[in-house]
Amino acid sequence: MLSKIRKNLRAFSLPLWIVAASFVGTIFLVWGKGSVSGPSGSEVATVNGEGVTLTEFNREYQNIVNILRSQMGENFRKAVKEDEIKRIALDRLVTRKLLLQVAREEGFKVSDWAVAKYIQSIPAFQDGGKFSVELYKAFLESRHLTPQAFEDTVREDLLIQKVLAAVNRAPSVSQFELNLLYKEFFGKRNFGYKLFPLSQFNPELSQKEIEEFYSKNRELFKKESRESSYILTFPKTPEGEKRAQEAYQMAKEGRFKELLSLGAKPLTDKELAEKLKGKDFIFKSTDGELILAFKAAESSYKPLEEVKGEIEKRLKEEKAMEMALKAAKEYKGELPEQTGKVDLPQFLEKLKPLPTENPQAFFFGAPVGKREVIQVEGGYAVVEPLTELEADKVEKEKMERLKELVLKAKRDSDYTNLITLLKQKAVVKINPSLFRSGQ
Repeated sequence: MLSKIRKNLRAFSLPLWIVAASFVGTIFLVWGKGSVSGPSGSEVATVNGEGVTLTEFNREYQNIVNILRSQMGENFRKAVKEDEIKRIALDRLVTRKLLLQVAREEGFKVSDWAVAKYIQSIPAFQDGGKFSVELYKAFLESRHLTPQAFEDTVREDLLIQKVLAAVNRAPSVSQFELNLLYKEFFGKRNFGYKLFPLSQFNPELSQKEIEEFYSKNRELFKKESRESSYILTFPKTPEGEKRAQEAYQMAKEGRFKELLSLGAKPLTDKELAEKLKGKDFIFKSTDGELILAFKAAESSYKPLEEVKGEIEKRLKEEKAMEMALKAAKEYKGELPEQTGKVDLPQFLEKLKPLPTENPQAFFFGAPVGKREVIQVEGGYAVVEPLTELEADKVEKEKMERLKELVLKAKRDSDYTNLITLLKQKAVVKINPSLFRSGQ
């Protein structure tokens, strides 16, 4: 089976396997097709007919909770929903079952000696560099585990390691691949450029533009917002009832600020104010009138004179930005400055392009001689690659680090593809009670 899997993995692999290596699998609900029997009442799921017990699930669930708590603190449940934790736990258990099933199909075995050797090597069970029976027993007691249950888990872990070792047997990387990647990681280029900083432009600004900006963007200058209670009354006449109905509809839609413009007055009736607590509005009928009591937030704003300087600075900067962009696009002369041969970090430090300009793509992909206008900190720049991407000197240490990175990426990619293939073939059925409220 593994030979078939390895063959499928190669066919499945993407040309950009480094991208594939960063893939994080989505959490499943049901995979596969078939008539394999579903989980019993004491099982949370079946994987190709093999049950995942509630005990296994609870243990894995608690492991994930402990990890989340250590990484995110006691309030982790505000960020991670209960069902999501359950899905992650179930996904991990199903993946484990699939790998163990492959191990059995391939006839992999792990001896009692190997299990004992592994347990004895675990640092948590050692005292002074030697295996401590006392520490081992204390661990089992703290986890409510029998020696047999723990040893079975270790045996399964070692079986899974054998499967993964067989799948990832000696991934290789050619020198051609390494040379290309080395050039992309550590290659350098020379760029010509001309800067158009905002400081070179001094746009004029009228009082009318300042006033219009203030009028359209008052919310930017909000000083405070205070909620108060108000009341509207309507006579019981055809016209009054019509206006009351319109006001009621506005209240239902949450248009409380608009209600203020209908002649609302501050609510002074203490009894009605008490009834309004915890509600957005109250609509009631009395003998002589219809009443709408509601809450609305009143905001106060900084006066124009107080924020005029801030507005002026902002508008001048926007105008200067437009002038700088126009000047950069229209520039046809020589580029007076050069970066010299720089790698990507040096290029970013030298010109400070904004992330929105995708500077990495420009650095690696822009052809020699093609000018580009890019936005940089404080203005714009006209930039032109003068040389191809080159790595003049190959440093042995960097090449070794890169090789290990590539091999790890390939191993990770093979693992991702293996699990994907196993899940595509698997029949996984979930006990529906697992994701019901309160479970």
